[in-house]
Amino acid sequence: MDEPLAPPAPSPAVPAPRPPGRPRTFACPNCGGAVTLRAVGQSISATCSQCSSLIDVADENLRIIQKAQAALEPSEIPIGSRGRLQDVEWEVVGYMRRSDRTGYYEWIEYLLFNPYRGYRFLVREQGHWTLVKMLTRDVPGAGSTIDLTVEGRRYAFFSKGQALTKYVAGEFYWRASTADVTETADYIASPHRLMVESNDEEIIVSEGVYLEPSLVAEAFKLPLADERDGPGVNQPNPHRRWLRVPLAALGVATLLQFGSLALSPGRQVASQTFTLTSADKGKTFASEPFRLDGRGNVEFETSAELKDDWLELDVALVNVETNRSYHASQGLENYSSGRVTERTSELLSPVPAGTYKLLIDTNAGLFTKVAETVPMVAREDYLQTWLRNNGQGGSFPSSQPTIAPAPANPLPSETFTVTVRHAVPIWSNYLGAVGLLALGAGFGFFRDRRFEQSRWEQGGIDEEAPSVSGNLAAGGFVAAAGSSSSDSGTDNWWSSSSDDDDDSGGSSSSDDSSSSSSSEDT
Repeated sequence: MDEPLAPPAPSPAVPAPRPPGRPRTFACPNCGGAVTLRAVGQSISATCSQCSSLIDVADENLRIIQKAQAALEPSEIPIGSRGRLQDVEWEVVGYMRRSDRTGYYEWIEYLLFNPYRGYRFLVREQGHWTLVKMLTRDVPGAGSTIDLTVEGRRYAFFSKGQALTKYVAGEFYWRASTADVTETADYIASPHRLMVESNDEEIIVSEGVYLEPSLVAEAFKLPLADERDGPGVNQPNPHRRWLRVPLAALGVATLLQFGSLALSPGRQVASQTFTLTSADKGKTFASEPFRLDGRGNVEFETSAELKDDWLELDVALVNVETNRSYHASQGLENYSSGRVTERTSELLSPVPAGTYKLLIDTNAGLFTKVAETVPMVAREDYLQTWLRNNGQGGSFPSSQPTIAPAPANPLPSETFTVTVRHAVPIWSNYLGAVGLLALGAGFGFFRDRRFEQSRWEQGGIDEEAPSVSGNLAAGGFVAAAGSSSSDSGTDNWWSSSSDDDDDSGGSSSSDDSSSSSSSEDT
């Protein structure tokens, strides 16, 4: 890759926690400015807030590691700030700015300290925050395999490159320097992250957990803006709920639907067939009474054999006891060449239990059809018939008889059947819900894939990065403008944590993780 991502990497193994001591102030050997140590007895290097020189505080002569590395830089969280994360109160004692080999991708690391819990790193990259804790146990294959499994959690390889320290401020438990360069590898199992930093001498493995920006701002009581730029390396996918919520809702809807099927058998309570002729125009048909046991919806289904005809029904469901009525309309038609059975149904909202009957008003195309008669027999046809029956010798009738019309054909008719069902399961609502949920799941799946694609595009391997050697270091920090110096209430402040069990920064990653975000596999 042209511009590979070099993930944040932690510092060398941290020292075990010690009982807290009072802050110590000494004069900078370079400029004489006051330098305050907060992690007394644990820090090895510190930065002068006046001249930005790096000082070896483990040397009784206060040897200067690096003079005036650069101009002072402000930090979002000033050194000396205190905040509660994962139910532990931390103090910011160090700050450093780091980058990948190209210098294009940068991130910030804050060194946090608690005398009873040790050290943590709070990493900020592209507006995303990760709380990092170093592991003291061996992790086989770290930095050289595609996947890692640590404490039952499977991590997928994300990136590999180099980390350069660009700036340092504050105090550290190693001799920090802007000359530090290390090889890095990064693995993720969102919201968790496994970071590997190595050189020719040792390998350091750390585990981080994603923190929401609002949580960090609340912890340090600072107006930290949410400036997240694209997906975070180990950020929980915010769109995955668009997949989980519709699926969960679909499961609930399915349970409710099948529960409704069990409670709503759709029992047939009445079925009656009626014959409709052209003489029945304006007539109201009435069904036999029937009983509805319990409150429930009512379905009318009408079927009729039609040929080049239409039929409309106005149906009234009438309670014979209260005379209250419920109305529905139905229509059928068929204009094909053959006689076809047409069906239609109508569903009424739940009605009370009781005895009911149907009153049906009809309208049909057959009402326009009239009975046809046999035409009058012509006189010539009558005479020819008489001669044929009586022969030529018969006497011709003295007078022509009166010819009456022949009997009419039967009236056109249609039959229709009305069937009534009670407590009918409704599928339309369920199918509509399934459609909407499928649409939501599809939208969520699309955004989920877009998010993951953008996340993994940041990773890769920097094959051009040369192998590095030398002492492993985490980089440097820069003093924040306006950082507080000493705090007279330090002893009292730390005493509030005296009931906590000893926990060095390199203890098991399972510690202090109860308040973190829940694990979500990538």
